[in-house]
Amino acid sequence: MNILIVEDEFVIAEHLRCILELLGHRVTAVADRVSEALASLRQDPPDLVLLDVNLRGELDGIDLAARLRAEYRIPFVFLTSQANAATVARAKQTRPHGYLVKPFDEEDIYVALEMAFAAAESPATTPPALPPAGGEPLATGTDGLFLRDRKQMVKVKFGDLCWLEADGNYTTLHTTAGKHTTCHPLRHVEEHLPRADFVRVHKSFIVALHRISAFDSQAVTVDGELVPVGRSYQAALMGRLNLLGST
Repeated sequence: MNILIVEDEFVIAEHLRCILELLGHRVTAVADRVSEALASLRQDPPDLVLLDVNLRGELDGIDLAARLRAEYRIPFVFLTSQANAATVARAKQTRPHGYLVKPFDEEDIYVALEMAFAAAESPATTPPALPPAGGEPLATGTDGLFLRDRKQMVKVKFGDLCWLEADGNYTTLHTTAGKHTTCHPLRHVEEHLPRADFVRVHKSFIVALHRISAFDSQAVTVDGELVPVGRSYQAALMGRLNLLGST
């Protein structure tokens, strides 16, 4: 993703640049005041802005955030060494997509970006022109899904999937070897699954048909775990199972 850094402490800004590049992002510019940030926004629009709350000049980071929200419709995450109640209250009024307190490390930045892009997808908080969660499409192959894992994309094979679970704008994929979480909603992940191999059993759960070992009217057993079955999904599930009729 293309990310603009607005930070007036040189050492922190360069440290942040290094972390972003290690995570595979492109830094469009580093600005130390609002006027420079606005010029950069016009010249090379970013996908997201990381901005310090306290900046030199008449306008601070919260002033810039208000313009990002109202005029540019670009998601932003606050960086600050001040976590007092007054600062947080003023910052919250701009409805940021994240809030990081210095000092931070690579993991903090990674989580903040993932959360920011997930929040950017929600129509309740952000205009629809914003980029999708995760900032990139869900990549698919002939035999699996490619999900971002830190600095690279890793494949989760369809044959290894047991069930998928919705968690707000996130989806957790449970596999035979563990689990992966992606900031794409379940409905979006479902579009990339082979329909013949998976069935939705609940508004928040999709299961792999070949992993079902038992079921009743309320749940299916998948790899030894119980997954709930919603009442409105029972008929569809029955229609997908190879049931031997009673005699």
